[in-house]
Parts: sequence; C-alpha cells; structure tokens
Amino acid sequence: MNLRFMLEAENALFEIGAWVESRNTEGSGSRFINTMIEKIAAYALPAVQYPICKNKVLAARKLSCIAINDWVIAFTQSKEEFVVHYILYGPGLK
Repeated sequence: MNLRFMLEAENALFEIGAWVESRNTEGSGSRFINTMIEKIAAYALPAVQYPICKNKVLAARKLSCIAINDWVIAFTQSKEEFVVHYILYGPGLK
C-alpha cells in the first residue's frame, strides 16, 4: 500500500522535526521524522478499516484518525493508498 503525505501534513512533520532538533542534539529532528513515518506506515495496511475521527471538524471531512504518542494523524485510505492529511498535536484538539 502506498503511503502519501498531503502538503499540509508534510509541512507539519518537517516543522515538528525542526522543533525537536532545536531542543535536542543534532540529528534528532531527522530521527523523529523517520520514526514517525515508520510508525504511520505500520498502520497503512490493506483491508483494515479505521474509525472516523472523534473531532467534529475532522469527522465532517470524513477523515479517520490514529494516535501516535501525543500526535493525531488524520488520514483517508483506499485499497491502494494511505493518505495523511494532517498531523496534529493531540492535547490541542477539543
């Protein structure tokens, strides 16, 4: 199954990586990004259905959500593709 990031999700991932890098040692941002991609890819399985997000705004867009640590990954999926639309800080959602 193909894993694809929409521009907004990709930008968020790199911004988070830059923030991690600024707070930690050199290379920690790229390690964070690679680890996050690997964790998201683990959910990109064919024939698995995920529930619609509990957040009303995301649910209205018919996005499914998974949580990875403090991050909420909002996505859509088809038989061929897992598309990440948003990466959001979970505690910031209401």
